[in-house]
Formats: sequence, structure tokens, C-alpha cells
Amino acid sequence: MNINEIKAKLAKLLRLSKSSNANEAAVAVQKFETLCKQHGVAKQDITADFDPDKDEVIELPFGKSYKKRDIAIYRLIAAVAKYYNGVVMIDNTLSNGKQLKIIASKANQIQIELYGDYLIEEMERISKEAKKENKDAPRSFRTNFRKGFAQAIHRRLIELKKEQESKEIIENNQPALVLVEHNKREQKAALSFLLDNYPDIRRSSSKYSAGHGHSQGQEAAQGVGLRKQTEGVTSPTLALTGS
Repeated sequence: MNINEIKAKLAKLLRLSKSSNANEAAVAVQKFETLCKQHGVAKQDITADFDPDKDEVIELPFGKSYKKRDIAIYRLIAAVAKYYNGVVMIDNTLSNGKQLKIIASKANQIQIELYGDYLIEEMERISKEAKKENKDAPRSFRTNFRKGFAQAIHRRLIELKKEQESKEIIENNQPALVLVEHNKREQKAALSFLLDNYPDIRRSSSKYSAGHGHSQGQEAAQGVGLRKQTEGVTSPTLALTGS
């Protein structure tokens, strides 16, 4: 069995452990404990509602391969991936350049792609308009504007996630602690996938100095709706609320 098959079986046993049949529940608990030890799975990493079709961690490329990294785009995608408990890496093994890759659960991959595309489109549209309004600005204006925009969005997403996790009751009437633990499990799974498959990976840094246009980009990002709903193929309305 692969790890997802093991987790699916453990999830089933966890559900059976809540059975009204005392004997069935006891057997399920014993099997659950044994299987966790046998495969080295931490009990706290298993939930009764685990679904391989949604919870399996995968990696997918984002965008086209490139020679030189676009710091603003990297910053935006890294921020959205983090919001959805994923991580971003740069694959340097390609013969024709580098490739941005997203590592996250299947359920969150589509969210990251949808909102990553949406925020990039907004950044490009707004930065072009700003450059037209500042015709006498230096050539670096739009580049700096985009960096400031991405930095502000990153900060806003961190604040939004903290706000959601701090609520006493979330949308499905579960305690906020349930959401926090759920996020921790997904974050741990994505990071484990990264380290298992890329043990020599070096996390990329996106530090940069501010220039003319940076502050304008930050200010413009404040007006971008992060709770916008986006039409999608598999789900008609995907709101920026996390899974």
C-alpha cells in the first residue's frame, strides 16, 4: 500500500472506532494503533474524513519555464500557496530554464491556480494603468510597482488567514481549533512531500529593495478583493476561504 492508501484505511478505522457497537469500536482502535506503528504514521495526522481524491499531496508546474525569475509573480504565488497550506519551489533541473512548482493537496491545487491567475491578472492590469498615469517615471517604475503590489497582497493574505483562524466559530459551526489543526496537518503534509522528494532543495528568498513605484503598488493592492469568487470548471464558485 502507498501512503494515501494507508491513510484512507486508517481514516476508515477511525470512523469505525466511533461505532455504537462496543466490540467493533474496540477492534477498530486496536487495528488503528497497530497500523500507525507498522507504517510510522503519527495518529494526530489522520482524520476520519481523509479522502485521497482531495487530500493527497501532489506537485504541479505553474506558468511557463523561464530564465530569469519574476520576483513579483513568485511572491504572489508563494503567498497564495501558503494561504492554502501549500509550498512553492523552483525546479532548476530543466534543460530550457527553471519552472515554478506548487506542492499542495489536490483540493487546494485548483484554488491556488485560480487565485494565483486572478491576482496576476489584476497586478498586470493595474500596473499597466499606473505606468500610463506616470509617463515620466523611470523604466523601473512598473517593476517596482509590481513588487510592492505582491508584497502587500502577501501581507494581506497572512492577516486574512489569522483572522479566519482566530474566529471562535467558523462557517461549518466547528470550533476554530478544528480549522487551525486542519491547516497544520495540510502544511505538514506539503512540507514532508517537499523534503521527501527534494531533500537537497534550497528555499528561495524573495527579498528585494524598494524603488520608485513600490509604495504606489502597495497602496493599489489594498483595493484588490481577496474574497472574490471565481468561475471554475470543476466548481462554479470558489471563494478565497481555504479548504
